[in-house]
Amino acid sequence: MRGPNRRQLYAEQTRADLVTAARKLFVDHGFTRTSVEAITGAALVSKGTFYHHFPDKKAIFAELYTELLQQVGALGDATSEAIRAAPDRPATTAVADLTHAFLRRTIDDPLHRELMVQAPSVLAGQYRQLNDAVAEPPLERLLTVLAERGDLQPDVPLGTAARLLLAGLCEGNQIIAAAPDREEALTRTFRAITLLMSGLTTDAAGTSPDLHA
Repeated sequence: MRGPNRRQLYAEQTRADLVTAARKLFVDHGFTRTSVEAITGAALVSKGTFYHHFPDKKAIFAELYTELLQQVGALGDATSEAIRAAPDRPATTAVADLTHAFLRRTIDDPLHRELMVQAPSVLAGQYRQLNDAVAEPPLERLLTVLAERGDLQPDVPLGTAARLLLAGLCEGNQIIAAAPDREEALTRTFRAITLLMSGLTTDAAGTSPDLHA
């Protein structure tokens, strides 16, 4: 089977260069202040080339945000696997680690912080659609693992709980990003979310750990 030809490789590289340029500009200047001309200038391509790959700059933003949500989903699935692999470890500890890892990205990863902050206004209705399609299912799978272990209350509606947990994480990003002291905001936000999560667990699962406060 033949691999991609030179033209295909060039097109793929050009598209990747556009995404890379947009990624940096969205972080440094925000979506609104980033023009198509700025993206093409940074990528050293023409506007015609841009529109060959993307209908508008919102499409690049949506792609970057989807990649971010896929990373969140990967964290959720890795946590599910870790819980299955270590049945003696308190599941709430693993969930707390996941929560803290997500919130920590708000401080440590400027791309994560800025995309999460800008996504609701940039993507409008597509924001909820992407959250529901990409990030919510792994969280629901995680809650399913907890339910199967008997760590959740028997009447927890898993889909609804997953959506609320995701909303809490997204809002937590907003709180931390806007705070003058992000470390202190991280501690408060993490504590609040773990306390909310503890309301879903059974007595056997114990109280939610405050590992990082």
